Amino acid sequence: MGKPNNALLLFVVYGSAFLAGFCENLMNMGLMDVMTEFSVDSLTAQWLVTGYMIVATVMVTVMAFLFRRFKLRRLFFVGSALCIAGSALGLVSTGFPVLMIARFIQAAGLGMFIPMMMNTVLLVVPKNKLGSYMAIGGCMISFGPAFAPVVCGALVTALDWRSVFLVPLVGMVVLTAVGVFHVRNLQNSKASLDVFSLVLSALFLFCFSFGLAQIGATPLPAAVSLAVAVVSAIVFVLRQRRVDCPLIDLSPMTRLSFWPATLLVFVAMLTTFSLSVLLPLYFEGALGMSALYAGLVILVPVVVNSAFTLIAGRIMDRRGEWPLLPAGFLMMTVGAVLMGAVAPTMSVTGMFAASLVAFIGVGLVFSPSQTAGLRTLPPRMNPFGVALMTTFTQIAACAGPSLFIGILSNVQAGAIAGGASVQLATASGFSSAIMVAAGIAAV
Repeated sequence: MGKPNNALLLFVVYGSAFLAGFCENLMNMGLMDVMTEFSVDSLTAQWLVTGYMIVATVMVTVMAFLFRRFKLRRLFFVGSALCIAGSALGLVSTGFPVLMIARFIQAAGLGMFIPMMMNTVLLVVPKNKLGSYMAIGGCMISFGPAFAPVVCGALVTALDWRSVFLVPLVGMVVLTAVGVFHVRNLQNSKASLDVFSLVLSALFLFCFSFGLAQIGATPLPAAVSLAVAVVSAIVFVLRQRRVDCPLIDLSPMTRLSFWPATLLVFVAMLTTFSLSVLLPLYFEGALGMSALYAGLVILVPVVVNSAFTLIAGRIMDRRGEWPLLPAGFLMMTVGAVLMGAVAPTMSVTGMFAASLVAFIGVGLVFSPSQTAGLRTLPPRMNPFGVALMTTFTQIAACAGPSLFIGILSNVQAGAIAGGASVQLATASGFSSAIMVAAGIAAV
């Protein structure tokens, strides 16, 4: 394959991470059309987002094992094949079940790429430049969801909601072609897969997401589901401590320099993914915007978020995590409170400004939180640290849409029952959901 080219290797893994982020928001701008065509409600339709996240998160937990056991080239091409197959199926889907299957296949492939990117960066980049390169990776993860509303909104408006699958299909074909020449094998070692741990992780994610989504509509089944999630999580943790080859080695979580960073990453991504789902529903449902216009309004705050992610990475390398982290979480809290206050006024300008503040806050904390934890680990713990960070990120991606769409839907239904218009009810539901997000960020 000639002399190793780290720049093109990083281009491929960064591009793959971009597509992974893009596809997490792939269906957001088309949910209204899917609900109409297949006659499903918002709680059912949101499983196109949450279900994708669950499968992707399971793949993230498995990647700690896969990255040790298999060569990088094999993992990359398997992930590419699954992404291409799922995207092609989504493009021709004729019913909601087929569409769900397409999303699951996509998630199985694309769920591999964010931890693959982070592990590759840790192996080929000097530690004194880790903050900047992790910030670039954070931008790829952020840029994907940022451009998804605009690109997919334009495709939904001009063509059909199925056309959104063209983006990952074409993008993955191009990256695969480049990867043939520039993706090379890195270090790996022998490992075995504990299937019971894999089942426990999947059970936890499904029950946790289902419980959060249903907690307002059907409290008793939701409580039972959340109880099963807690029990399965406890059993999972106990099993990881007892088996010879754990699915995820939890030893990094015993380090005081690491575990607080995972919680900060969780809250940052909970806010990001919640906004990426809630804002399109507000702009389209409450303000009556087209999918394209809503995407364009959302694009600017998320691009600014990415710019501040790069700035934060530079500051992290030079000065460390303070005062980035407290300043960022303060801005996230203030931005969310402002959005909650502005929502009932139906002001596009006010919502734009408030979301800008929140997204800047996320940009200041996401990558620095990751770097603050990962750079303290010895090389042998890198795959496990990455697995834990990305698992918490994906759990946030599962929990956020489930929890906040559940709140929005329940408040919206109550407002409509009380005589409010659909637009005002949507605004009221959005306001309630985003205030909960503000409380979490403040804590």
